[in-house]
Amino acid sequence: MKELEKLDVTLNMSKNVEVIEAAIESTGLGMDPSGKPTVQDIAAGRDVLQLIDVKVKEAEEYFWRPLDSPEVYKRLTDLAIAVGDDRMATDYETKMRLIEANDLEFLGRMSRFYGNNKKALEHYTKALELAPDHPLAGPDAEKASKAVEKAHGELERAQRTLESNPEDKKAWYRQAVAYMTLDKVDEAIESYHRTVELDPENADAWAKEGTALLSLERYDEARPLLEKALELKPNSLTAKRGLNYLRYFTTGVETDLD
Repeated sequence: MKELEKLDVTLNMSKNVEVIEAAIESTGLGMDPSGKPTVQDIAAGRDVLQLIDVKVKEAEEYFWRPLDSPEVYKRLTDLAIAVGDDRMATDYETKMRLIEANDLEFLGRMSRFYGNNKKALEHYTKALELAPDHPLAGPDAEKASKAVEKAHGELERAQRTLESNPEDKKAWYRQAVAYMTLDKVDEAIESYHRTVELDPENADAWAKEGTALLSLERYDEARPLLEKALELKPNSLTAKRGLNYLRYFTTGVETDLD
């Protein structure tokens, strides 16, 4: 308890998690044979929980994000149930759901960057099941849904054009975008590749083929395409962000490209 009482939450998030986990452990939190959370001493456990709650709120406010451990919130939910604090149990369960929803919203955002709106919609839908009032997942789910709906018609029109004119570079590009929107990634890559064969100055096609490969974690293949796009179009945000994400995914280091 002394370490928890003296904890300066502003110093280190990892330390916050470590001390709070130790405080939870000190209550003897466990499960009875029926699976219900229990503690060794309910009154002492309640005191620990109240102090933890103060520190958690201070850390969240200082770092502008939840603790870097969803498991802590799960254990705090169990601790609150064990000491009979239903309100706090509900609060922590809600936070736990929001953390998971935020992770799904981020996956949705990344999928939309790749151009894969169908996959994005799946992530947003799951996020909204956990947190129906999520401020970002709701509006973005609507945008992704509209993009998917539109893509079906775009794909049909592009394919009709290519039946009569297989060398139509614009139709190949539209087909690629529609395929990617509908989570047909391999087909999209093939269509983007055909686009740049017919139109090697199309920086957007180079960039989008690169991000499609990036979505499949084919980093070595994605890099030269994104670099080519940036060479053709130095202000291409798609290429800049793609290279930034690529470096982050492969090294953990962000760049200042965008």
